[in-house]
Amino acid sequence: MLKTLYRILPWTILSLSFVIPAFYYHAISDEVLITRNLDGSNPTVAPKSLLTVFRVALIELVCASAIELMRRKFADSIAETHQNYYSMWTILLYTVAFKSLFQTFEIVSSKQFSNIFFYLTFGVVIAGIILALLKGRKVFSVFKGEDWSFGLTEKLALAILFAAYLGLAFFPIFIFG
Repeated sequence: MLKTLYRILPWTILSLSFVIPAFYYHAISDEVLITRNLDGSNPTVAPKSLLTVFRVALIELVCASAIELMRRKFADSIAETHQNYYSMWTILLYTVAFKSLFQTFEIVSSKQFSNIFFYLTFGVVIAGIILALLKGRKVFSVFKGEDWSFGLTEKLALAILFAAYLGLAFFPIFIFG
């Protein structure tokens, strides 16, 4: 039971990134934040549309799907190295879920509160990467290439997810930036 909850919780959190903007869609301002500098300055905004409002959630869904493909490979193994792989990918999945949630709050909140969620997002990403690296140090010290071999289906899925990520992440920047 607890293992199942542990597996579905990040997906539940990620789903809130779709539910919250859908619920508050009419209250979202007419311009939606697309990107800004690391210090929070120089924002790029775009007119509100379904794409601009749900873009962040779609990007994070693509990232989470790629992470899930990587994580699933090691989910049921009892080997310690594989459990470390699984834990590292799980940390990254939770990082993506919370990043998406905070970015959603950034989009639906007023401008005075959006900066708070911007910095919370930044903090979650840094903490998630550090935790994954700490867990992954055991993984990468005994790296085995055969552990990372994927079948054609997984390779194709990862390639499609990567192309979708590039399209969602960078195409709007070229249009509105």
